[in-house]
Amino acid sequence: MRRCQVRQVRQVRQVRQVRQVKQVRLVKQVRLATPVTLMTLMTLVLLLVAAGDSLAQRGRNAGQDIQKVIPMRQRVQIMQGFWDWKKQNVLPAIMREQGVDMWIVRNDEQPEYRQTSYREGPFYTSLLPANHEGMVLPSRYDEGLRIPELLLFFDAGEQIEYVQPRDYAHIGELVRARDPRVIAISETDNGPMLAALGEYAGRTVGSWALGVRWLETMGPAQISVYRYVQGVANDLIAEGFSNKVITPDVTTVEDLNWWFRHRMLELFIEKENHPSIGIQRKPANIEKYADEDPPEFFRRGRSQNGMNPTIRRGDIVSLDSDIMLLGMVTDSHQHAYVLEQGETDVPEDLKEALRIVNRMQDRFRAEFQYGRTGIEIEHAAEAIPWEDGVIESELGFHPPPMFLRRFTVNGLMFSRGTWVSGLGSGSGYKLHKVVSNEHTLNYNTLYAFEPHTSVAVPGWGERGVELGIGQIAVFTEDGLKYLDRAQPADQWHVIR
Repeated sequence: MRRCQVRQVRQVRQVRQVRQVKQVRLVKQVRLATPVTLMTLMTLVLLLVAAGDSLAQRGRNAGQDIQKVIPMRQRVQIMQGFWDWKKQNVLPAIMREQGVDMWIVRNDEQPEYRQTSYREGPFYTSLLPANHEGMVLPSRYDEGLRIPELLLFFDAGEQIEYVQPRDYAHIGELVRARDPRVIAISETDNGPMLAALGEYAGRTVGSWALGVRWLETMGPAQISVYRYVQGVANDLIAEGFSNKVITPDVTTVEDLNWWFRHRMLELFIEKENHPSIGIQRKPANIEKYADEDPPEFFRRGRSQNGMNPTIRRGDIVSLDSDIMLLGMVTDSHQHAYVLEQGETDVPEDLKEALRIVNRMQDRFRAEFQYGRTGIEIEHAAEAIPWEDGVIESELGFHPPPMFLRRFTVNGLMFSRGTWVSGLGSGSGYKLHKVVSNEHTLNYNTLYAFEPHTSVAVPGWGERGVELGIGQIAVFTEDGLKYLDRAQPADQWHVIR
């Protein structure tokens, strides 16, 4: 581990013991709080996901989730219900966890965040008052259609009081009337805010830690429904990785990429990124098809977007893609094998390679322990002994991108971007103030879990085959669990 990382670990350990006591209280409060979600919302959720199947492994129900993609209007209602529940249950708990009496949020805190497309940031957007369909309520101080620019939340004891400040001068009045001990505010361009607080400016703390906890903490209905979202993504990939879509020696990589794009449109599913499909090919077959698919396509082990080789028999087809549904963006890495002439099943060497990969993933998964920082999880993962045959294995994880659909009375949709907020590994993923490997692991949080493992397989060259399985997982008191595990054991997608 690098010297700077060691120093970071020591600094974080100094405050972690205090945080642990507070975080345990948060878990208990969230569990015991009374849900305030509308009965219609809960009925729909229960119809979608059976109570005992929220953390399922794929099996006899594979292919069913994609048959019931929820209409857009109901999606927005479900998403708004998630955030209404969080305001009633999570907001008071995390404010007390962080020792904050008052939280003041501005509409121009965008520099604090990553991956937002518009000016407003996710703290502000998610905390705005809105109706059951995500329509933001106008400012109480404006006869027009303007929405609030400032939000104030105060822990009044039994509940969190929400007040819309008229302006900065009004903030000063509201604060003096309530006399909070600790006030959380953004540290970005906060001169006017500090001036408005006056003598209370000395009681302020940065709001980023509070905001990260607000965004990353999931309610029970969210966790349950996100099993369904991962299931839809898995069903879509299984459909694309089949002879329904792929004809060996005819279909190209770009044909498959654009099939996924069009299929998402047919299902009214949004996406954040263009699919990335790569081909891993045995050296003998690279030479065999050199006239049609230049060998330089495979110089780095697999082809990349823009190269467009034809999918051949004996190839491994690898996909990195996502869907956007119900506020979450999936991050899926899966693999298919194209049978050679005369083969009736995936070769045993490749089946064993996938078993090894899954065992390595489960070893990495066990290192997610409550209160650890991302640095500590990575360091523990580096000490894990590799399975026989492993050439390289590295743990990577980050919070999944999230989104929220909001619009104003005059129809302006202003929350079209996504955000990423919480604990990340730092391996191959850009860190940011709110995506940090110094953050600690908390209960009821989600992760795009994507270890990368290469395994030696006879006939596949010195690089072997890379078969990391990327998927969404949730961390609860039961540990890190896959929402809808893809390709367990030796279950390849098979193209005949």
